[in-house]
Amino acid sequence: MEKKSVRGERTIPYGDTCQVVHVNAHNYAGLKARESKNRIMSSFFTSLEDEVKPAGLGLKYAAEGQERYYLDGRAYSVSSDKYLLVNTSIPSLDVAIKGKSTWSVCIDIDEALVNDLLLQQLQPNELDNYSEISRYLLTPELFVREVQAEEPLKAYLQQIIRASASNTIERPAIELIYDLVGFILQVNKETIHSYYKLQTIKPSTRKELFRRLLTGKEVLEEHVYSPLCMKQVAEACCMSEFRFYRLFRQCFGDSPYNYLYKKRIEESTVLRKQGLSWVEIASLLNFTDLAAFSKGFKKVMGVSPTKSIP
Repeated sequence: MEKKSVRGERTIPYGDTCQVVHVNAHNYAGLKARESKNRIMSSFFTSLEDEVKPAGLGLKYAAEGQERYYLDGRAYSVSSDKYLLVNTSIPSLDVAIKGKSTWSVCIDIDEALVNDLLLQQLQPNELDNYSEISRYLLTPELFVREVQAEEPLKAYLQQIIRASASNTIERPAIELIYDLVGFILQVNKETIHSYYKLQTIKPSTRKELFRRLLTGKEVLEEHVYSPLCMKQVAEACCMSEFRFYRLFRQCFGDSPYNYLYKKRIEESTVLRKQGLSWVEIASLLNFTDLAAFSKGFKKVMGVSPTKSIP
């Protein structure tokens, strides 16, 4: 479909149809090929190994069982609690299901459709600037990651799997895609707005800087339990320490140090619920002593550790 604005201006076309297929070990080879830019492919497997190639924005989710995807030596887990977002910034990735009954769904969404809805979210009062949609193109790194599946989206994806598997979808399948994109953009709203907070002239520069900042954010999250200096993080991002600090704060609204500090405090509540003492937690999270931890906890959470979780 080629959309037109109120003034008849031509815009980026996107598919207005959606292919729906259900696959298993017997028909997978014949049905895995795409026939439209938007596709819902539900599946049931107990074992599978294959290479998949993303098309547009792809969502992978398992209502029962588990799928594992592998990219550049890293494993991504897909289950009832987590889904994976991928896109054409990566040529291919490997998928494996091993010895476990798995009901899952792979949904491919036309990238132009995602951009259209993204533009509407970022500039809801604009009617006639669809010709500039390309400048809102999602950066590749924005949507290649595991995401926690919240209850509304989990219920919706499980509904899609059941309807697809039983061939009982009662309305045009493209409408399911429209609703799903709305869910995805809502869940990732904070990340999307962080991306557009970067003050750059060229979209290509913004994409590259955001990719580096996400790398830094990932490094910080990997060091909740281990010592880390910000110079190391900046080097991992191929930036000077000052530039990393300035752009991280511009993008995410906090300094790298404070971001890591808050992550450690958040993790402390998880450890406490697992039965660890506050002294053990302070040590595990690299605080100098219990007093320093308690002071930091109260600063972040507003109450002392003992009043938060006895």
